[in-house]
Amino acid sequence: MDRRHLLLVGAVLLGWMPLFSLWLNPPVLTGDEAYYARVPVEMRERGDWIVPYFNGEPRYKKPPLMYWLVALSQSVFGENEVSSRLPSLVAVFLTGFLLFWFGRKFNLAETGAWAAAIFLLNPMTAILGNWGAPEATLCLFVTASIIFGLVGMNGEASRLWLPLSGASAGLGILTKGAPGIILPVVVLFPLAVLKLLPQQGELRSWSVWGKFAVQWGLWFSACLTIAAPWFVAVGLREGEAFWQVFLFREHVRRVVEPMEGHSGPLWFYLAVVWVLFLPWSVRLPYAIAATLKPLRRTPVEERQQPFGLPMLWWSVSIVALFSAISTKLPHYIFPAFPALAWLCALQMREDATKGEFVLGLLIATLPVLGALYAASVIPNNVYSELLRKSGFEPGRELEILRFALNLIVFGFMSVTAGWLCATLLPLRKYSLLFSGAVLVLVILKSASCILAASGGRDAVDVWAKHERIATFGSDTEWAVFYAKRTVPLLGRNRQKLREFLTKNPDAAILSSVIFAPELRDEGLKLVRFGFWCVGFRNERK
Repeated sequence: MDRRHLLLVGAVLLGWMPLFSLWLNPPVLTGDEAYYARVPVEMRERGDWIVPYFNGEPRYKKPPLMYWLVALSQSVFGENEVSSRLPSLVAVFLTGFLLFWFGRKFNLAETGAWAAAIFLLNPMTAILGNWGAPEATLCLFVTASIIFGLVGMNGEASRLWLPLSGASAGLGILTKGAPGIILPVVVLFPLAVLKLLPQQGELRSWSVWGKFAVQWGLWFSACLTIAAPWFVAVGLREGEAFWQVFLFREHVRRVVEPMEGHSGPLWFYLAVVWVLFLPWSVRLPYAIAATLKPLRRTPVEERQQPFGLPMLWWSVSIVALFSAISTKLPHYIFPAFPALAWLCALQMREDATKGEFVLGLLIATLPVLGALYAASVIPNNVYSELLRKSGFEPGRELEILRFALNLIVFGFMSVTAGWLCATLLPLRKYSLLFSGAVLVLVILKSASCILAASGGRDAVDVWAKHERIATFGSDTEWAVFYAKRTVPLLGRNRQKLREFLTKNPDAAILSSVIFAPELRDEGLKLVRFGFWCVGFRNERK
């Protein structure tokens, strides 16, 4: 390993350094993490590894592979936050390794190494690599499918690459459903057809097209061999109930209408790439321009931008596909990030022009201004006002929130400073590399601080000790993992809350502070823990 590769490895290690503290004192599970931490426990308790159950009820929304991976991790490291998040962490580093391996496969070791470092050093990867949900794992299998497909289509003699690509897509289906196959097909199939189109009057024979059909037939066969058995098994056992939720609700409805309020404008994902792919988004516009100039490439130009057009198509097709879908969430386009990393790795070989410097400075500076505004407004105005409306006064967590947001401001400022240094000083691209490391470091540290300030762990420690427990309000499913038993999730139904308290007057109710007024109306005394509170009708035990 030469000095340049050591610098890349050093930057990645610096950026991910907070990982050690996240292992020693892991933040509480939040959001969808709770499902992927708790379902494996219930699978093990039920002795049923086919149908996922959460809180005693079947959960048809997602396939089982992520649950199985978490179950494997929990069997080794115990039922805790670290083991529940470990598959995501492994997935992002394996994705980075695939980019490096792909570069070495085609004698582009430095480009592959830069692509791996760029993929690992951005806010989106840092967040999803430490979030126990399937996004990082889906990205791994989509990346594997596309990369193996590109290897198979670009002169590799072995016939195993396309079936291996199809098998990876099958694993993607078992991770998150249709995106596992749709994304590789959208990327690979047009590229494969394009390679067979007539060029300079040359006609492709029927035998060539027949070979093409056989190869892709093997691709789909490998995909279905991996994915189909589980769908057949769960479909036979659960019947229409499974398909109604998995197919129509989780796939069809998400495409045609915004689910759970997750909507956005057509340019939503451009803003996501701009902010969550920093610091590398400062070079991305010119990286795309360099790939497209000219569109009809000569062999020499193709060697100058190796795999530039396939990677551009990979990233653009995924972003465009999800932009056309009604339901929008930032992490949906994460499978495009490996290709964006490759494009930026190609651009890192060149010094920035004056035009690129000015555009990059604008791209880097605007998030700093936004972060400064957020840091000044959110703690004092938004959070404090929210607490006072709920009948509470801010506590020590307000200082932690300010500290975390100021850290984020510092991280974004490091991007601007890194771009200035990369353009004006001899350090050049390595200063941008280490600004990426600093940004990832502060993102991980800030997220840890914010989750600690939320008070979730203290709240569930008090709440779960009671014999009778329930939750009220939205986004409380995460608490089931800590309760280690089935929990009545009352939602926002006041009648259910009233009936539950009538039958269980000594119960403890967990809720976010937003719903504190409703709990008080039912005669509960509240104890606040950051953003969460626990209500008791009788004296707290």
